[in-house]
Amino acid sequence: MPAQGGASNWFPPSYSPKTGLFYVLASDSASIYYLFDTSDKPEGWAGNDRFGMQKNYLRALDYRTGKMKWEHLFPSSGARSGILTTATNLLFAGDTTSNLVAFNAANGAILWHAGLGGPATNGPITFELDGLQYVVIAAGDTMYSFVLR
Repeated sequence: MPAQGGASNWFPPSYSPKTGLFYVLASDSASIYYLFDTSDKPEGWAGNDRFGMQKNYLRALDYRTGKMKWEHLFPSSGARSGILTTATNLLFAGDTTSNLVAFNAANGAILWHAGLGGPATNGPITFELDGLQYVVIAAGDTMYSFVLR
């Protein structure tokens, strides 16, 4: 434990100075690793793993103590995205079932979600244009843009 895709990997985490929390996508997973080339000089992949179990979470950690403040268990394993936190106490992340989800950054309550055409392929970003705040995320080859009101 963890499996090769476990723990926290390449998905960008986020930190909110407002909450004092560090947010990370994590995977609790297990696999059985074994050797299949037992020669004295193995070449290439000398071993492999076979999937055992996996649970994916969004976790909020107190950066001073490392203790978990809250966590959200995603309904399945699979793709996840980076995390975006805002000054208005929102947290945006892609989930494992092709949604963009807005959470309350302080307590993890789900505030809103929107179905995307596939798994998120980047971390969400935000910007202001003409007095409106946008959240943008890509899923597959499509870019989705939402206006915050």
